[in-house]
Amino acid sequence: MLLHIILCLSTFPFAMALGALQGSNMNNIAKPNCPTHCGNVEVPYPFGIGSDTGCALDNSFHVTCDMSDETPKLFLLSSNIEIFSFSDSEFRIRTWPASRCYYSNGTMRSEFKWWSQLVSPFTFSEKNKLTVLGCDDYSLIRGTKGTDFSSGCLGLCGRPQDVPDDGQCSGSGCCQTSIPKGLNYYNVTLNAFQNHTDVWSFNRCGLAFLGEGGSFVFGGSKDLSNVTEARKRIRDTVLVVVDWVIAPQGGCSESAECKENSSCYEVDSGGYHCRCNNGYGGNPYLDPGCQGQLPLYPNIVFIASNITSLLRMLGYLNDVC
Repeated sequence: MLLHIILCLSTFPFAMALGALQGSNMNNIAKPNCPTHCGNVEVPYPFGIGSDTGCALDNSFHVTCDMSDETPKLFLLSSNIEIFSFSDSEFRIRTWPASRCYYSNGTMRSEFKWWSQLVSPFTFSEKNKLTVLGCDDYSLIRGTKGTDFSSGCLGLCGRPQDVPDDGQCSGSGCCQTSIPKGLNYYNVTLNAFQNHTDVWSFNRCGLAFLGEGGSFVFGGSKDLSNVTEARKRIRDTVLVVVDWVIAPQGGCSESAECKENSSCYEVDSGGYHCRCNNGYGGNPYLDPGCQGQLPLYPNIVFIASNITSLLRMLGYLNDVC
Protein backbone atom coordinates (compact mmCIF):
# COMPACT_ATOMS: atom_id res chain seq x y z
CA MET A 1 0.00 0.00 0.00
CA LEU A 2 2.85 2.36 0.85
CA LEU A 3 4.43 1.62 -2.56
CA HIS A 4 1.15 2.55 -4.25
CA ILE A 5 1.05 5.89 -2.44
CA ILE A 6 4.66 6.70 -3.33
CA LEU A 7 4.07 5.89 -7.03
CA CYS A 8 0.87 7.92 -7.08
CA LEU A 9 2.65 10.92 -5.58
CA SER A 10 5.50 10.57 -8.07
CA THR A 11 3.16 10.72 -11.07
CA PHE A 12 0.99 13.53 -9.65
CA PRO A 13 3.26 16.39 -10.86
CA PHE A 14 3.16 14.99 -14.41
CA ALA A 15 -0.64 14.88 -14.35
CA MET A 16 -0.74 18.46 -13.10
CA ALA A 17 1.71 19.46 -15.83
CA LEU A 18 -0.37 17.80 -18.51
CA GLY A 19 -3.47 19.60 -17.29
CA ALA A 20 -1.65 22.91 -17.29
CA LEU A 21 -0.43 22.30 -20.83
CA GLN A 22 -3.90 21.39 -22.06
CA GLY A 23 -5.43 24.40 -20.31
CA SER A 24 -2.90 26.95 -21.55
CA ASN A 25 -4.22 29.66 -23.84
CA MET A 26 -2.52 28.44 -27.03
CA ASN A 27 -5.60 28.65 -29.24
CA ASN A 28 -6.47 32.32 -28.87
CA ILE A 29 -7.92 33.20 -32.26
CA ALA A 30 -9.96 36.38 -31.98
CA LYS A 31 -10.35 39.25 -29.54
CA PRO A 32 -12.70 38.64 -26.59
CA ASN A 33 -16.41 38.59 -27.52
CA CYS A 34 -15.58 38.50 -31.25
CA PRO A 35 -16.62 35.62 -33.54
CA THR A 36 -13.87 33.19 -34.51
CA HIS A 37 -15.53 31.55 -37.53
CA CYS A 38 -17.71 32.28 -40.53
CA GLY A 39 -19.10 28.90 -41.49
CA ASN A 40 -16.09 26.60 -41.79
CA VAL A 41 -13.55 29.42 -42.16
CA GLU A 42 -11.57 30.36 -39.05
CA VAL A 43 -10.97 34.11 -38.83
CA PRO A 44 -7.77 34.88 -36.86
CA TYR A 45 -6.92 38.34 -35.53
CA PRO A 46 -5.67 40.79 -36.94
CA PHE A 47 -8.64 40.01 -39.17
CA GLY A 48 -12.05 40.46 -37.62
CA ILE A 49 -15.66 40.07 -38.67
CA GLY A 50 -17.58 43.31 -39.16
CA SER A 51 -16.67 46.92 -39.86
CA ASP A 52 -16.11 49.22 -36.86
CA THR A 53 -16.77 46.37 -34.43
CA GLY A 54 -13.34 46.51 -32.82
CA CYS A 55 -12.72 42.89 -33.81
CA ALA A 56 -10.10 43.69 -36.47
CA LEU A 57 -6.77 45.46 -36.10
CA ASP A 58 -8.25 48.26 -38.18
CA ASN A 59 -10.85 48.54 -40.92
CA SER A 60 -8.41 47.40 -43.60
CA PHE A 61 -8.49 43.96 -41.92
CA HIS A 62 -12.24 43.65 -41.50
CA VAL A 63 -14.12 40.87 -43.26
CA THR A 64 -17.83 40.31 -43.87
CA CYS A 65 -19.69 37.10 -43.02
CA ASP A 66 -22.66 36.67 -45.36
CA MET A 67 -25.28 34.53 -43.61
CA SER A 68 -27.96 34.87 -46.29
CA ASP A 69 -27.29 31.40 -47.76
CA GLU A 70 -27.46 28.04 -46.04
CA THR A 71 -23.65 27.99 -45.98
CA PRO A 72 -22.13 31.24 -44.63
CA LYS A 73 -19.53 32.88 -46.87
CA LEU A 74 -16.66 35.14 -45.88
CA PHE A 75 -15.72 38.19 -47.97
CA LEU A 76 -12.77 40.58 -47.83
CA LEU A 77 -13.84 43.96 -46.47
CA SER A 78 -17.26 44.62 -48.01
CA SER A 79 -16.29 43.32 -51.47
CA ASN A 80 -17.32 40.26 -53.48
CA ILE A 81 -13.89 38.63 -52.98
CA GLU A 82 -14.64 35.38 -51.16
CA ILE A 83 -12.03 34.08 -48.68
CA PHE A 84 -11.59 30.32 -48.13
CA SER A 85 -8.72 30.11 -45.62
CA PHE A 86 -6.11 32.10 -43.68
CA SER A 87 -2.50 31.45 -42.67
CA ASP A 88 0.02 33.54 -40.75
CA SER A 89 0.95 35.54 -43.88
CA GLU A 90 -1.60 34.61 -46.58
CA PHE A 91 -5.22 33.97 -47.38
CA ARG A 92 -6.82 32.29 -50.39
CA ILE A 93 -9.60 33.54 -52.64
CA ARG A 94 -11.57 32.22 -55.59
CA THR A 95 -10.42 32.53 -59.19
CA TRP A 96 -12.41 32.62 -62.41
CA PRO A 97 -11.09 31.73 -65.87
CA ALA A 98 -11.24 34.16 -68.75
CA SER A 99 -12.53 32.43 -71.88
CA ARG A 100 -13.14 32.75 -75.62
CA CYS A 101 -15.23 30.30 -77.62
CA TYR A 102 -15.69 30.08 -81.40
CA TYR A 103 -17.95 28.68 -84.10
CA SER A 104 -16.47 26.39 -86.75
CA ASN A 105 -16.08 29.28 -89.22
CA GLY A 106 -13.95 31.24 -86.71
CA THR A 107 -16.63 33.66 -85.56
CA MET A 108 -16.38 34.32 -81.85
CA ARG A 109 -19.31 32.76 -79.98
CA SER A 110 -18.65 34.14 -76.48
CA GLU A 111 -16.02 35.98 -74.49
CA PHE A 112 -15.40 36.48 -70.77
CA LYS A 113 -12.64 38.68 -69.36
CA TRP A 114 -11.44 38.56 -65.78
CA TRP A 115 -9.74 41.08 -63.52
CA SER A 116 -9.26 41.46 -59.78
CA GLN A 117 -8.04 44.27 -57.56
CA LEU A 118 -6.87 44.42 -53.94
CA VAL A 119 -6.24 47.30 -51.58
CA SER A 120 -3.33 47.77 -49.18
CA PRO A 121 -2.06 45.83 -47.22
CA PHE A 122 -2.93 42.94 -49.59
CA THR A 123 -1.09 41.85 -52.75
CA PHE A 124 -1.19 38.81 -55.05
CA SER A 125 1.46 36.25 -54.12
CA GLU A 126 4.23 35.15 -56.44
CA LYS A 127 3.07 31.60 -55.65
CA ASN A 128 0.37 32.17 -58.29
CA LYS A 129 0.81 31.35 -61.95
CA LEU A 130 -1.04 32.29 -65.11
CA THR A 131 -2.34 29.14 -66.81
CA VAL A 132 -3.61 28.98 -70.41
CA LEU A 133 -5.61 26.05 -71.80
CA GLY A 134 -6.05 25.77 -75.56
CA CYS A 135 -4.44 24.76 -78.83
CA ASP A 136 -4.69 28.11 -80.66
CA ASP A 137 -4.49 30.59 -77.80
CA TYR A 138 -2.34 33.21 -76.18
CA SER A 139 -3.13 35.12 -73.05
CA LEU A 140 -1.80 38.36 -71.59
CA ILE A 141 -1.79 39.23 -67.91
CA ARG A 142 -1.33 42.85 -66.96
CA GLY A 143 -0.97 44.24 -63.48
CA THR A 144 0.35 46.98 -61.27
CA LYS A 145 2.80 46.98 -58.37
CA GLY A 146 3.66 50.64 -58.31
CA THR A 147 4.80 50.19 -61.93
CA ASP A 148 3.01 48.41 -64.75
CA PHE A 149 3.64 44.71 -65.38
CA SER A 150 2.72 42.48 -68.32
CA SER A 151 3.46 38.92 -69.35
CA GLY A 152 1.95 36.21 -71.50
CA CYS A 153 1.68 32.54 -72.31
CA LEU A 154 0.92 30.42 -75.40
CA GLY A 155 -1.22 27.29 -75.59
CA LEU A 156 -0.58 25.45 -78.88
CA CYS A 157 -1.15 21.99 -80.38
CA GLY A 158 -2.27 20.46 -83.67
CA ARG A 159 -3.89 17.17 -82.67
CA PRO A 160 -5.43 15.79 -79.49
CA GLN A 161 -2.90 12.94 -79.42
CA ASP A 162 -0.13 15.55 -79.16
CA VAL A 163 -1.46 16.69 -75.78
CA PRO A 164 0.08 14.90 -72.75
CA ASP A 165 -2.26 13.45 -70.13
CA ASP A 166 0.24 13.33 -67.25
CA GLY A 167 -1.37 16.28 -65.45
CA GLN A 168 1.47 18.67 -66.30
CA CYS A 169 1.36 21.95 -68.23
CA SER A 170 4.25 21.47 -70.64
CA GLY A 171 3.23 23.93 -73.37
CA SER A 172 1.22 21.56 -75.55
CA GLY A 173 -2.41 22.48 -74.91
CA CYS A 174 -1.48 24.02 -71.56
CA CYS A 175 1.14 26.55 -70.54
CA GLN A 176 2.02 28.41 -67.34
CA THR A 177 4.03 31.49 -66.46
CA SER A 178 4.95 33.20 -63.20
CA ILE A 179 3.97 36.62 -61.88
CA PRO A 180 6.07 38.96 -59.73
CA LYS A 181 5.54 39.51 -56.03
CA GLY A 182 3.53 42.54 -54.97
CA LEU A 183 0.83 42.95 -57.64
CA ASN A 184 -2.29 44.62 -56.28
CA TYR A 185 -4.22 44.43 -59.56
CA TYR A 186 -4.29 42.13 -62.57
CA ASN A 187 -6.44 41.47 -65.62
CA VAL A 188 -6.38 38.47 -67.94
CA THR A 189 -7.26 38.70 -71.64
CA LEU A 190 -7.38 35.84 -74.14
CA ASN A 191 -6.80 35.81 -77.90
CA ALA A 192 -6.43 33.22 -80.67
CA PHE A 193 -4.19 32.93 -83.72
CA GLN A 194 -6.67 31.30 -86.14
CA ASN A 195 -9.87 31.56 -84.06
CA HIS A 196 -9.67 27.79 -83.51
CA THR A 197 -10.61 26.98 -87.12
CA ASP A 198 -7.79 24.42 -87.40
CA VAL A 199 -8.54 22.70 -84.07
CA TRP A 200 -12.29 23.28 -83.76
CA SER A 201 -13.12 19.57 -84.01
CA PHE A 202 -11.60 18.93 -80.56
CA ASN A 203 -10.95 22.40 -79.06
CA ARG A 204 -13.55 25.14 -79.45
CA CYS A 205 -12.57 27.40 -76.53
CA GLY A 206 -9.53 28.82 -74.81
CA LEU A 207 -9.27 29.43 -71.05
CA ALA A 208 -6.84 31.50 -68.98
CA PHE A 209 -6.72 31.99 -65.22
CA LEU A 210 -4.52 32.92 -62.28
CA GLY A 211 -4.12 30.39 -59.47
CA GLU A 212 -1.72 28.87 -56.97
CA GLY A 213 1.05 26.93 -58.69
CA GLY A 214 0.59 23.17 -58.44
CA SER A 215 -3.12 23.36 -57.62
CA PHE A 216 -4.33 22.76 -61.18
CA VAL A 217 -4.02 19.26 -62.61
CA PHE A 218 -4.22 19.35 -66.41
CA GLY A 219 -6.66 16.78 -67.77
CA GLY A 220 -5.07 16.62 -71.23
CA SER A 221 -7.27 16.60 -74.32
CA LYS A 222 -10.37 16.09 -72.13
CA ASP A 223 -9.93 19.61 -70.74
CA LEU A 224 -9.65 20.99 -74.26
CA SER A 225 -12.80 19.31 -75.58
CA ASN A 226 -15.01 19.73 -72.49
CA VAL A 227 -14.55 23.35 -71.47
CA THR A 228 -17.62 23.31 -69.21
CA GLU A 229 -16.16 20.58 -67.02
CA ALA A 230 -12.69 22.17 -67.08
CA ARG A 231 -14.10 25.52 -65.99
CA LYS A 232 -16.04 23.89 -63.13
CA ARG A 233 -12.96 22.01 -61.92
CA ILE A 234 -10.93 25.21 -61.95
CA ARG A 235 -13.58 26.94 -59.86
CA ASP A 236 -13.75 24.04 -57.41
CA THR A 237 -10.05 23.27 -56.96
CA VAL A 238 -7.93 26.33 -57.83
CA LEU A 239 -7.51 29.28 -55.47
CA VAL A 240 -5.49 32.49 -55.67
CA VAL A 241 -2.94 33.18 -52.90
CA VAL A 242 -2.98 36.68 -51.40
CA ASP A 243 -0.17 38.01 -49.19
CA TRP A 244 -0.91 40.27 -46.21
CA VAL A 245 1.34 42.29 -43.93
CA ILE A 246 1.11 44.64 -40.99
CA ALA A 247 2.11 48.29 -41.66
CA PRO A 248 2.99 47.93 -45.38
CA GLN A 249 4.95 51.20 -45.33
CA GLY A 250 6.80 50.34 -42.13
CA GLY A 251 8.94 47.67 -40.54
CA CYS A 252 9.97 46.09 -37.27
CA SER A 253 10.90 49.44 -35.78
CA GLU A 254 7.13 49.97 -35.61
CA SER A 255 6.24 46.44 -34.49
CA ALA A 256 3.92 47.40 -31.65
CA GLU A 257 1.52 44.63 -32.70
CA CYS A 258 3.93 41.82 -31.77
CA LYS A 259 2.95 40.66 -28.29
CA GLU A 260 4.85 38.78 -25.59
CA ASN A 261 6.94 35.73 -26.55
CA SER A 262 6.83 36.64 -30.25
CA SER A 263 9.27 38.20 -32.72
CA CYS A 264 8.96 40.55 -35.67
CA TYR A 265 9.96 39.59 -39.21
CA GLU A 266 10.20 42.21 -41.93
CA VAL A 267 8.89 41.52 -45.44
CA ASP A 268 11.09 42.49 -48.40
CA SER A 269 8.32 44.40 -50.14
CA GLY A 270 7.43 46.33 -46.95
CA GLY A 271 5.61 45.67 -43.71
CA TYR A 272 6.12 42.91 -41.17
CA HIS A 273 4.69 39.76 -39.57
CA CYS A 274 4.74 38.58 -35.96
CA ARG A 275 5.56 34.96 -35.13
CA CYS A 276 5.58 33.04 -31.87
CA ASN A 277 9.03 32.18 -30.55
CA ASN A 278 10.20 28.55 -30.50
CA GLY A 279 8.31 26.55 -27.90
CA TYR A 280 5.33 28.89 -27.86
CA GLY A 281 2.03 28.91 -29.71
CA GLY A 282 -1.09 30.97 -30.15
CA ASN A 283 -1.78 34.29 -31.79
CA PRO A 284 1.22 36.67 -31.64
CA TYR A 285 -1.01 39.70 -32.28
CA LEU A 286 -3.28 39.17 -29.25
CA ASP A 287 -2.70 39.79 -25.56
CA PRO A 288 -1.30 38.12 -23.50
CA GLY A 289 0.88 37.00 -26.37
CA CYS A 290 2.13 33.53 -27.30
CA GLN A 291 1.73 30.86 -24.65
CA GLY A 292 3.40 27.53 -24.00
CA GLN A 293 6.37 25.81 -22.39
CA LEU A 294 9.88 24.86 -23.36
CA PRO A 295 10.05 22.57 -26.42
CA LEU A 296 11.17 19.65 -24.19
CA TYR A 297 8.11 19.92 -21.96
CA PRO A 298 5.59 18.01 -24.13
CA ASN A 299 8.13 15.17 -24.47
CA ILE A 300 8.41 14.90 -20.67
CA VAL A 301 4.64 14.69 -20.35
CA PHE A 302 4.52 12.04 -23.08
CA ILE A 303 7.18 9.94 -21.30
CA ALA A 304 5.43 10.35 -17.93
CA SER A 305 2.13 9.23 -19.42
CA ASN A 306 3.76 6.08 -20.81
CA ILE A 307 5.46 5.32 -17.47
CA THR A 308 2.10 5.59 -15.71
CA SER A 309 0.47 3.25 -18.24
CA LEU A 310 3.30 0.71 -17.79
CA LEU A 311 3.01 0.78 -14.01
CA ARG A 312 -0.73 0.18 -14.23
CA MET A 313 -0.19 -2.74 -16.57
CA LEU A 314 2.27 -4.28 -14.10
CA GLY A 315 -0.22 -3.86 -11.28
CA TYR A 316 1.69 -1.26 -9.28
CA LEU A 317 -1.05 1.33 -9.70
CA ASN A 318 -4.73 0.66 -9.14
CA ASP A 319 -7.89 2.71 -9.51
CA VAL A 320 -7.10 4.62 -6.31
CA CYS A 321 -4.26 6.39 -8.12
